[in-house]
Formats: sequence, structure tokens, C-alpha cells
Amino acid sequence: MSNLVNDISNIASNNVPRLIDKMSDESLVSTYLNIADKLEHDYTPFNDIEMIYIFVHDEKDQDKSKNRTIDTKREYLRELLNVYFLFVEKEDIFDLRSNDTKKIFNSLNRRNIRLFQEWLREAPLGKGGKSYSVATISRKTGIFKSFLSFAHKIGYVKDPVHTYFKSASVNQKDRPNRDLNSTEALQLLSYYKEHPILHCIFSILLTTGARVRELCQAKVKDLSYDEGVYWLNVLGKGGEKRDLLIHPNVFDTITRFRQRRGIDTVLSPSDDSPLLTTANGKPYTYKYLSNYIGKAIDRTDLPFLKYKEQTVRAHTLRHGFAIISAEQGEDVFRIMQALGHKKIETTFIYLERHAARRNHAGHAWKNSVIMKSI
Repeated sequence: MSNLVNDISNIASNNVPRLIDKMSDESLVSTYLNIADKLEHDYTPFNDIEMIYIFVHDEKDQDKSKNRTIDTKREYLRELLNVYFLFVEKEDIFDLRSNDTKKIFNSLNRRNIRLFQEWLREAPLGKGGKSYSVATISRKTGIFKSFLSFAHKIGYVKDPVHTYFKSASVNQKDRPNRDLNSTEALQLLSYYKEHPILHCIFSILLTTGARVRELCQAKVKDLSYDEGVYWLNVLGKGGEKRDLLIHPNVFDTITRFRQRRGIDTVLSPSDDSPLLTTANGKPYTYKYLSNYIGKAIDRTDLPFLKYKEQTVRAHTLRHGFAIISAEQGEDVFRIMQALGHKKIETTFIYLERHAARRNHAGHAWKNSVIMKSI
């Protein structure tokens, strides 16, 4: 078996980025599954790296578009490989007793899980050298639990260690404040009014609620004109498609963007090229565009940024769309549809702080006798 997987298992030590690149390739999945079939679904001969590979590429649906996207696979690989090499390098901290460092996961016990969760809570690896936020701990824990549940179900992990985790749920008080109101949005748009690239990107994200990844994947053919309105069809989470309304002046920013890049501004339903491109004519990657937007926001040094609890980033613009839509009197259900949320509870989270302040009982005091006497 070792000859089969040299290109995965023999990558030097903890070279996680290279491993992610190698393991994102699903070409070995059928080979692994065939071996498992021959072993009558005995997965114990595999090692931890191989099990991570099998888990990440596991398909639950015949329709490939409904399975994990490549970005999700890479995120899972990153988290699970980091946990694996953490266990290898800090074996004493977690009181690991495995005789084989290539097969640590299959002998985990309750104590190992408790020590891991304690380390995750206290490690100074968050932003600014602080500990991880509750939301980050919840995400990391969720991915690892999901893997261990899968590994136990197919018999690779002996004990049901996925059931030993303490809850890592995120309450409202734990959620970062990503609110952005119309006044703040206008300041950002005005700052980059003469910058056709950033003005276009900010305009689309703010007025449509699009995710950055959706914008990166958008192609020219996805933009259509129907009964006097432009629509951008995007592929959201879970392979769900939805239409984003592109207002005429926002469409104009797209035209100016493409003119600045020196690319065609004429719509074509057969044009498979990216809607927005880098200076080199290539599609934006999610990570690059997110960082580009974040740095651009920081450069503005606008006064309101100093008073934000949370650093304003690309995702904040999506929250801004929800809040400004509510300010305009839009119904929460329609906001949910525009954002592509599957549950209305998620949309309420976006709007909760804004709604609480707007509906605060203190507003009733504005014209009170007491207020006028102060």
C-alpha cells in the first residue's frame, strides 16, 4: 500500500500547504475505495493522512454539485492536517500513547480529547496573539468531530471519541459585530469613487449581498438582461444558484472595471470568461480578493473604522446589504432569499443588533417631559 500513496504519505513532515495541494486531487479516491472493498471494508490498514483524504473526498450525493466544493475540501484538509501534526509534535501535551505516529487518531481516548479542547481554548494563536475566538473554536471543533465520527462509523477509530467533546456552540454574545450601516457604506463608496476596480467590487458586494467566493466564480455569461433589469446568476453554498439584482449604476461600475482592465464590455451568453479579473486577466481567487478588499478598507483610515469592535472586512459588506435592506423597509424573508440563507434564523443573526437598537424602548423618551427638562 505504501507504494500506492507515495505522492501523499511521503511528503516531508508537516508541509501542510504542499499536502493540501496534493490531497485536493481526488484521482486516488477510487483506488482507496477499491482497496477497502478488497479488505471487506476494513480501514485499519490505512493511516491517519489517508483517512483524512478519504473523509474529505467522501461523497454523499450522486450529484457532484451537492457534495463538498474544492474550497471546502481545502479548508477541511487544512484544519485536519494541522490537528494531525499538532498531535505528532506535541504528543506529551495530549498524553498520546500511540506506538505509531502515522496512526494517532485511531487510538484516541476521552483524556486526549479533553486535553486537546483545553489546549484549543488557551493557545495564544488567535488574532493579536490572543486565544481563539469562540466562533473559531466552534469551527475547528466541528470539523474535527465530523472527521472522527466518520472514522468511527467505518471502523478506523475504535472508541466513539467524537461524543466526548464538550459543546463549543456560539451564542449571540460570542458573535463578532459585523454591522455596517448606510452612512458607513457611503463613506467607503465615496472614498474609492475614482478607483474603478475597488469602486466596482465594493458596489457589487454592498448592493447585492454576494459572497466574495460567488463574485470570484462569476462569469460574463452569468450576467443577463431581462425586462429592463440586469441579473447576475451566482453559485452559492451547497451548489445552490440564485439571482442577484444588478442595478443600472452598479452595472456601469462593472463596465468601467472591464474598460480599465482592457476586456470586452459586451455581454454574451456564451462568454465563459471571468466577469471580474486581476490585472493579469485571470479570475480572482477567494483568498486574494478577500485580502485585497481588507487592505483597501484599512487604507481608507475612515473615522468609523476606529470604533468598530470587529475589523471591517469583505464579509462585513454582506452584513451591510442585510442591514441597509432592513433600513429601506425590506421584509426579512426577502433579505434571506437575496443572501441565499437556508434558514431565516441566520438572517436574523445578521439583523439582530440593528433591530434591537432600532426598536429600543429608549426611543420612546425622545419627546418625554423628562427628556425636555434635562
